[in-house]
Amino acid sequence: MNDSNVRLDYDNLPKELQDVIEPASDVTEKEMSISFDGKQFLVRFPKDIAKAIGVKKGDRIKIRVELPSPKTNQQEKIEITYVRSEKGD
Repeated sequence: MNDSNVRLDYDNLPKELQDVIEPASDVTEKEMSISFDGKQFLVRFPKDIAKAIGVKKGDRIKIRVELPSPKTNQQEKIEITYVRSEKGD
């Protein structure tokens, strides 16, 4: 059996074990391609990623890029924030 497919039913463990074993987080990770339509760059979310975060039409993503100071070894910093829309499209 592949160990990565084994899931621990945390809620059914005795209380003593629940106190010392933390539940595993649920992680979904995919690489996405960036395309270009002649005017703008586009990123397409796979369905399972969109479902995991609840993406819907009208939602927005805010991208913040911090470039390093010149002549330093610092890396650029990129922060992506998912912003849910107010309306229920």
